[in-house]
Amino acid sequence: MTEVLIQQLNNSDINWMIANGYQQQLASNTVLIRQQSSIDSLYIVLDGNLTATVKRNSESVLAGAFSALEDDSDLEQEIGHFSSGDVLGETSFLNLSPAATAVKATEKSTVLVLPRQKLLGRLRQDADFACRFYRAIAILLQNRCDRLIQQFIRRQNLKISPLQDIPLLFGELSDSDVDWIVRYSRVEEIAADTMLIRANRPVDTLYLLLRGTVSVSFIENSSSSFANVFSMLENLEESDESPGYEISQLSKGEITGEMALIDTRLSAYSFKALENLQVLAISKQQLSIQLQQNPAMGTRFFRAIAMLVSARVQALIGRVGYGRSTYTLGETLSQNYHYADEIDLNTMDGLSLGGARFDWMLRRLKILV
Repeated sequence: MTEVLIQQLNNSDINWMIANGYQQQLASNTVLIRQQSSIDSLYIVLDGNLTATVKRNSESVLAGAFSALEDDSDLEQEIGHFSSGDVLGETSFLNLSPAATAVKATEKSTVLVLPRQKLLGRLRQDADFACRFYRAIAILLQNRCDRLIQQFIRRQNLKISPLQDIPLLFGELSDSDVDWIVRYSRVEEIAADTMLIRANRPVDTLYLLLRGTVSVSFIENSSSSFANVFSMLENLEESDESPGYEISQLSKGEITGEMALIDTRLSAYSFKALENLQVLAISKQQLSIQLQQNPAMGTRFFRAIAMLVSARVQALIGRVGYGRSTYTLGETLSQNYHYADEIDLNTMDGLSLGGARFDWMLRRLKILV
């Protein structure tokens, strides 16, 4: 993943990181991050290899089944490997939640340690740097999310719960940002069975779902050669069937196509309307230009996308039966227990504000429509 940071950051950014961070040498089997611990630094892997693991949740039926099958009462699941250029500890800059995984070196390794307060100060002072930084974090997190989906979803036939993206996004954006979105977007009615976005095709439009349901399918061989991808698409040209397998269903308050603003690679996901939709459509090109010309808005937008992807990664870990417990309707809540889907107060304030901005946008759109 070295190329992600190199492509997104400039020489000045990298020089600042070198000047304000310090190198930490890790012997093999050294634990860098402990699961459920607070994180006060960002780590960039310079050399070596590290692995991320999560201990099973003893209250999870699914994890308990895995434990019985593998005859391991203290089952740990390995969920990722990290090498040069990978970033760790990003949750401390996005939602202040404890580490969802443990990370340790599998061989002699070196990481660059950036203290949280120093980096936060730089992000507040330099909007251009912040815009590039959050975009890079979003790309790295999306790569991690894709790997987790490949690793778990087909094997365990799980569905990813939607996150209500728009309130989180609008909670990070300013009133003027939302006003720009309203002025430069259009309300569209889309018929059932329409493919909004096809995997391995360019994405031209960002959609905010106002009404209806969308199926999300993941294409496992999205990195196939161009000839294979072209052949697959040619066979599907006259069909509205989505290749791959469904991993989620989205409804009002969700976003599709946002990663096209972050990453230039073709999407590994297809989005199909399951019923008649009403959407707010925003031109990718127009929004990209606005984010480039307005670094402050770019910072807020890319930070929100990084937060969304981070939440999806943590939700995936919880859904496969590892990590913290998730609350189930009907259970008695424990004040002394921290649930995986529990929202901290700062995030809750942002969601409330985002929800209010979303409602304001809907009221204004009724005037425009």
